[in-house]
Amino acid sequence: MRFKTWPVAAAALAGLLLLVVVSVLAASRRAQEIYTQLDQLNAHHRDVDAELRTLRSDVNLSGIFLRDYLLDTSRERAPEYRDQLAEFRRTNMETLKELGRLTRGTAGVGYDRLPGLQAKLDEYWLTFEPLFDWTPSEKISESARFVRHDLLPPRQAVLTIAREIEELNNANLAAEHREVERRLAVFRRDLHSLLWRSLLLG
Repeated sequence: MRFKTWPVAAAALAGLLLLVVVSVLAASRRAQEIYTQLDQLNAHHRDVDAELRTLRSDVNLSGIFLRDYLLDTSRERAPEYRDQLAEFRRTNMETLKELGRLTRGTAGVGYDRLPGLQAKLDEYWLTFEPLFDWTPSEKISESARFVRHDLLPPRQAVLTIAREIEELNNANLAAEHREVERRLAVFRRDLHSLLWRSLLLG
């Protein structure tokens, strides 16, 4: 009785096909994980960067607005200026709160600078309070000294910390990208290994 080889060949072929299918599914899952991680990293970086830009913009705009107030010698518009600066401060605090939410639980060097940034922002906004009681003559005589000694140093401190956090955010992104690239290189090596194993089995 002749031994039929086709069942053995069919079983071997089916096993090879099953191995390829399982390997492709596993590779697809790993590729999706790497893509998802990269997408999350980019989204997180964009969100933090956007909040930092908003924060810096509000601080710069408030300085311009305050300069306009000091140049305006009338007292009638003082409530309007005060309300607008209060709005800048409110949005500034909301932006800082959103930054805290975005970076909470995130392992990133530099995010621990946020409390220091908040302290500097509080100091910056408090410098404005006495200005709205100034008379027109005080505005003329004191505004240059105030801007130079009381306004610019805290504003510069805020912008410096925000810039440092932005730079550290960029550095964190670059480090995470390197880790993703390492995982991608391992993934490619595994794919090549799978190809050679499949060819040898075939």
